[in-house]
Formats: sequence, structure tokens, C-alpha cells
Amino acid sequence: MAKFSLWATFGLCLLKLCLTETEFNVSCRYGGVFHVEKNGRYSLTRSEAVELCRALNSTLATLEQLRTAHELGFETCRYGFVVGYVVIPRINPYHLCAANKTGIYRLPANTTDRYDAYCYNATETQEKTCEPVERIDTSLLSNLDETVIDNADGSRYNADGTRHSDKGSKIIYSMVVSVLVPKLRKMIGLCSP
Repeated sequence: MAKFSLWATFGLCLLKLCLTETEFNVSCRYGGVFHVEKNGRYSLTRSEAVELCRALNSTLATLEQLRTAHELGFETCRYGFVVGYVVIPRINPYHLCAANKTGIYRLPANTTDRYDAYCYNATETQEKTCEPVERIDTSLLSNLDETVIDNADGSRYNADGTRHSDKGSKIIYSMVVSVLVPKLRKMIGLCSP
């Protein structure tokens, strides 16, 4: 039974390693400003936020750029880095966001924790666009396996601009299962050798 547990643990760890992907969620853009997160909420340091914006052909937004976006209707309920601050842009009061305040709510301190990022793309010409981001320059990022961009419109793209599908993950899963299950069955005596 100890051998079974060891192989099962090894197999699950191998499966987890094989299925690792890095996801970036990107909001609609208002005046070139957009919200982005990596692998879920609040996972970026300030330097990682700067790096991620660069990889998205953007810069970390300034407070003034965020104000312009806010005037165009941009709001979130997420703390994110801009140059010099951690902020939440709010139009409508909500008790779970920015202490129920509106405007650009600045976090008074603690800018060394992990947050999301507000990026600015200077080439954006529309006041508001939800066109998908299709490419990311992974050479500017570190520690990435498979990169997936999740857009506000629901589309998913790989770093190279191709549409993302989960087929690759399913194939790897099938390969790991087809190799491990027979070995595990043999070890615990469920199948004849």
C-alpha cells in the first residue's frame, strides 16, 4: 500500500506539473487603460506589474491616465498598481469596494503587497474597446509555461496569437493516466502482471 501511495502521489504531482498554465485576465480598455491580473486576483508585485504591462505592449498607467479612463466610464472593484499608487477606480458606490467610496480610491499605504495592474496602451485610439488582446511578448516575462490570455469578451488566446483550446491539457492528462493507471493497478494487484 505504501508503494501505491508513493506512485499515486508522484502521478498527481506529475499531472499538476504537466497542466500548469499561466492565465492573464484582461478587461475592456477605456482611453487605453485596462485592468489585468495574472492567475487570479492580487498575484503581482509592483515590478511584475510593470513587466506584465510591457509584455502587453503597454506601460503601467499613471494616475492621470486612470482619471481619464474613469471619466470615460472605467470602474472595477480590484486594487491595482498605477505609477506611485495602489488604486480602485469606482463610479458607483458599493460597500465591498473601496470602502463604499467613488472616484479614484487610493490605498493609503502598503504598496509592497501583491495586487493587480492597471496598464496603459498609448496606441489605443478608441474611448472604449473590448477587442481581444491576442498576443503577449513572453520574452519580457519570467517563469511561464503555457500562457493564456483571457479577454473580457470571453475569447482565449495563446501567447503567439493563436486561439487557445484545452485540447493540449486533455491530451497530456490522457497520456499521464494511460501510463500511470496500469502501473498502479499492477502494484496493488488489480490486474494480472
